Amino acid sequence: MKKIFLPFALFSMAACASDSEDFNTSNDASIIGKWYIEKVEVFKSKNQQTQTMTSTECKKKSTHEFKSTNMTSITFAPQGNNCIQTDVVTRNYTFNTANKKFWYEGEQDYPYYITQLTQTDMVMEDRLEDFDNDGINDVITRFFKRIN
Repeated sequence: MKKIFLPFALFSMAACASDSEDFNTSNDASIIGKWYIEKVEVFKSKNQQTQTMTSTECKKKSTHEFKSTNMTSITFAPQGNNCIQTDVVTRNYTFNTANKKFWYEGEQDYPYYITQLTQTDMVMEDRLEDFDNDGINDVITRFFKRIN
């Protein structure tokens, strides 16, 4: 699980959780398509502060293409003065539209929540890691922009 979201974790930082009733979706909105991460916020429980990381132009080249049952993530990272592709990973997933839960095959106990979904924007949230080492998993919010 951490392999696919390692790029997220490296530049992650999160916001407060959203209630499922705040889920924003347009009629034709779908996770299917190609996305990049515009920014990541981590809400740290230890000091109740949010740290925000905005994607660099190189990080914006990293894409996450959702198909009907799997997604492929292509990761780019700076190396010297260049931006190079560092990884390609394809994994099966399930997205339950009723409760907005997203999880990877075999990882139902590690859900992500889609808290906003429109034609151009998707917000995905999870509580899978403890960034501030206080024993409480922090809220990580990823803000995606659709490429196509």
